[in-house]
Amino acid sequence: MKTTRRAALGVPLMTAAALVLTAGPATAANGDLSVNDKTYTNPSGCFLLDWPRSVIDNLTDEDVEIHDTADCSEPSLEVIEAGDDTLSTDAQSIYVP
Repeated sequence: MKTTRRAALGVPLMTAAALVLTAGPATAANGDLSVNDKTYTNPSGCFLLDWPRSVIDNLTDEDVEIHDTADCSEPSLEVIEAGDDTLSTDAQSIYVP
């Protein structure tokens, strides 16, 4: 069986192109999220809060959501924009995309 140079290079190149095209976006926010003196670096996902009254400092590059449920399932009470902070009195969890 004769293999041409073009065929030998074609399969690895197509595989590499497919991997590049299917790669998803980064999943963590860049920066720090500070909650009641506890700091999370490059946070992602749902964070359960220890106290309903919480000081939240969003030093990430993503907006974060405050929820009044422990699992971030209900619509958000408030959105904290990147670089902003807030004092929340009803929060049970925070979601970082």
